Amino acid sequence: ELYNALYRSDLVVDDVTLVGGRATIRFSGTVRLGGTCDTPRFREQLLETALQFSTVTEVEIWINGTPLEEVLDTRG
Repeated sequence: ELYNALYRSDLVVDDVTLVGGRATIRFSGTVRLGGTCDTPRFREQLLETALQFSTVTEVEIWINGTPLEEVLDTRG
């Protein structure tokens, strides 16, 4: 069964840069998770989407100017 942990969120890609294999992706919008189990799913779906490209070896994600890990930490 496929599950999309992003479907509840309202995110817009504001900017993507790629420097030396490191992709920096900046989103704006609202993160909505269906529960604590969605936290790792949400993270991995964003990271793995960027890592599917052979030119990307590292990913840095920001949401509303805050690093992804901080956003997810405040969400439980």
